[in-house]
Amino acid sequence: MRLRSNLFQVCALSVLLLGILAINACKKGFDGTPKATDLPETFMVVDSIYRTGPNRLPTKVEAHWWGSSANGIIKYYEVSLNKGATWFATTSQDSLFLLEIPIGSDSADALVMVRAVDQLGQKDPSPASTLFPIKNSPPVASFSYAVFQSGIATRNIENTFPVLKFNISGLDPDGDVLQAFELYINDTNNSPVLIPGNSAAFTLISKQPRADSAVCDIYIGNSTNQFSETISGLKQGAFNTIYIRAVDKAFSKSPYVASRQVWVKKVSSDVLVVNGYNNSKLLVQNFYCKRLNAVGINSFDTLQASEIINDNYTQLQPDFLTQSRTFSLFKKIVWFSDDAESSLSMGQRTTAPFFDAGGKLFMAVTFTSSYNVFSNYLDWTPIQSLVNAPTGSVFRIGSNTDLPAVKSGWPTLNSTQVISSARPFNLPNNNGAVVAYDSLYSGGIIESKAAPQPAAEWKGGAVTIARRYKPSTQKSNFIISSIPLERMNGKSNTDSLFQKIFIEQLEF
Repeated sequence: MRLRSNLFQVCALSVLLLGILAINACKKGFDGTPKATDLPETFMVVDSIYRTGPNRLPTKVEAHWWGSSANGIIKYYEVSLNKGATWFATTSQDSLFLLEIPIGSDSADALVMVRAVDQLGQKDPSPASTLFPIKNSPPVASFSYAVFQSGIATRNIENTFPVLKFNISGLDPDGDVLQAFELYINDTNNSPVLIPGNSAAFTLISKQPRADSAVCDIYIGNSTNQFSETISGLKQGAFNTIYIRAVDKAFSKSPYVASRQVWVKKVSSDVLVVNGYNNSKLLVQNFYCKRLNAVGINSFDTLQASEIINDNYTQLQPDFLTQSRTFSLFKKIVWFSDDAESSLSMGQRTTAPFFDAGGKLFMAVTFTSSYNVFSNYLDWTPIQSLVNAPTGSVFRIGSNTDLPAVKSGWPTLNSTQVISSARPFNLPNNNGAVVAYDSLYSGGIIESKAAPQPAAEWKGGAVTIARRYKPSTQKSNFIISSIPLERMNGKSNTDSLFQKIFIEQLEF
């Protein structure tokens, strides 16, 4: 081309040089071997990014690329994040990547490589690349709590014996699995215990439940195997706060995160009184406590199984395994409830380890008309099945009605008021050499019919208190009543009943 003036020639050469520099900067730098014209070419927006110190990029970066082929078309691209060791295919021309930092390092220079592939399967032999200077992002940690929904109260423990379960979560923004969680009780100046970084929950169980302070065994998730380490610092008879920190693979740590405060009760005896009443809670508990005291059982702990404050069960554990571990702190349990379905379903799922360790249980539950007769909540009890009232009738016990004992030497009870829900039951048939069942009280049940028909004594099977026992010793490990004992003291002789049940049979 012939130039018309020197000025025009200078301007044209400047534009040409700038264009050449721009193309080379966007491709792969200024060095390299020329490609054959029939192989695809790959380009990236930049080939290097210069950042140092705190100005480095986070591990999540965005890259852009494109390709060309003189004799064909670009079908897809292959990307490598490990210097060409492995490649993955994509049709995209940009992507967000989570780039890895070596374990123990706080920063790295990560290479992203891209090569174009044409319709013949030919690959660019000198891929385009960009070097990203990245830095580690600190992890985060949190405690997780149940949220009230659909009218069902949550079970976020506030007042507990020394068995504490916490759900936790952790996140590494760099996309890696956490290295560990640091675990502390009450004081972050203490040396932490490191638990696995993939832990979603942990449980602390006191090794000295009657002491003022204790060392705790640790269980990860729902494991029944103890963690290899223990942790100290739990205060019993006091409020406690648990702290965690997440640790990532670069050994960067999250801020400390504190749990909600939990009052941890000290275990004071072998006997646990479980109050499952929704109505007249204090009245019924006072009855049992006075009767227990009268027969010499003066030391016992209490658990309010139905206490709900701000839509939350304050003393029930968040799951059945943790509740089971709580019951296993005791050797004997006295359990009374006006909600048979709730108490029996909980007992079914939580008392097997308690019984396996030789535990002994008394339970008095009220079967209301809403009880699900098709449930299997009775299969762990001395009850085979409930007796259903005839159509149009209900079972009840009238005021000032005697309830005779089946066993000789047991007192005849008398009702102090009408018991509108008095459900008789049948016993299991498998009375064997190792375990057997028999009735302690039967009768007193009235079949109440719709007016004007008069009520009549129920002539069918009418067991209301029964036991499971060992024939070899004639001693029980489970006695159950389907009538409320607090309403059966018309002869002022329930102390004699408690002597029979708790001292002679269950051997409290």
